[in-house]
Amino acid sequence: MGVLFVFKEVVKITIRDSLYFSYAGKKSVDFGIINVNISSGMQEEPLGASRSIQEVSIRGRDRPYFQDIKKETLQFKVSFAFEDVWDTQKIREVARWLTDHDYYQEFYFTNEIGRDPEKIYYALFVDDPVLVHNGLKQGYITLTVRCDSATAYSPTMTSRLYQWDDRTITLKVTDFSLGEKKSIVLDSNGYLALNPHRPRWIDYPSPMKWYELNP
Repeated sequence: MGVLFVFKEVVKITIRDSLYFSYAGKKSVDFGIINVNISSGMQEEPLGASRSIQEVSIRGRDRPYFQDIKKETLQFKVSFAFEDVWDTQKIREVARWLTDHDYYQEFYFTNEIGRDPEKIYYALFVDDPVLVHNGLKQGYITLTVRCDSATAYSPTMTSRLYQWDDRTITLKVTDFSLGEKKSIVLDSNGYLALNPHRPRWIDYPSPMKWYELNP
């Protein structure tokens, strides 16, 4: 018989250096789509979800009363480019894949064409998806990603499998008559309690050695 331990870990997301992605169980490489950066220069990366302070102001007090910190769900924009020219059928397939879901779907980026993701989060594409093209059926789409929480997750990590013998053990001891009771007494109500007269370390003289204590 074995035990399988499963761990979940919260991690930060990094997406701009990833070429491929997977959404709702399907890989972008199967649609001929890659993750691209449209802006020039250094890339901006979401460091964390937006936070706001919840506080209450009252008349006659300049300093508001702090109540809580509210974390917004993680949200960011992405751009996906078509590697080749598209046709009407492909556009419809991509639109259904990315925008036709009623609940959050597993979403992750990778440079390994969908294998061994480092960060996973659950998301829906919201707002207005935009198709940007040159009139020759070449271009990219921009979308807004909204996650189900303020953090991303690591993949499920499992420990080694531990084996042990599953055997029934029968204890034939039915009372405490064969046992030894130390530092425990019965109080006036018949409940077990610590003996108030039990030996204390302070009761032993300081020069006493360990081997001089009674076994």
